[in-house]
Amino acid sequence: MLDSCWNEIGYVGDRSCIELSKWSHCYNCPQFAKSGLSLLHREPPEGYLAENAEAISIVKDEETAETSGAVVFRISKEWLALSSLVFVSVLELRKIRPVPHRSGKYFKGLSSLQGQIVPVVSVRELLGLDKEYLTEEEKGFRVYSRFICLDRGTGRWIFEADEVLGVHHYLTDSLLDAPATISKAPAAYTKGLFDLDQKRVSLLDEELLFEAFNRIIK
Repeated sequence: MLDSCWNEIGYVGDRSCIELSKWSHCYNCPQFAKSGLSLLHREPPEGYLAENAEAISIVKDEETAETSGAVVFRISKEWLALSSLVFVSVLELRKIRPVPHRSGKYFKGLSSLQGQIVPVVSVRELLGLDKEYLTEEEKGFRVYSRFICLDRGTGRWIFEADEVLGVHHYLTDSLLDAPATISKAPAAYTKGLFDLDQKRVSLLDEELLFEAFNRIIK
């Protein structure tokens, strides 16, 4: 048990300690320092070391876990995502100018962004997703369609999404394997899956997607 003489005969107590006049205050007394140091040498409570080791391990895992950002959006009833590294901006829908003898199912035409002509493609058609269908109840919660602009360093592309949630982060090592088919979206374009709230999101492979864009306009 800790000898707390300062509380009994010391400065806080009745001050009857004969050493008090010498040291003027218990804080200066060697006995006070000795008692304080004894706290550092006492045995820790049962389970203390294991509990702290576990807490440190959790913090370390959280610090070292690699996370990545992705722009999450919806096309038809599929929640999809693309790396935020290729994301440029979300735009209001704007006029698309068809290209004679070129525009069609996958390549919709050209649009203007900050004075730059940008090709518009259909990710909906590329992935084989159904046209969007909403019940009257669902329409009350709809976020209006937007254009998403992407750039992987070789030129910009635009495609339409029915809803955009913005940038969200996921644990890279926690991606789930994509099944053989994800609705009608080819698994070949999917890196993996992650959960966001109550949604299962398919993370698309931007390299494969951009290769498909290039094939569309050739």
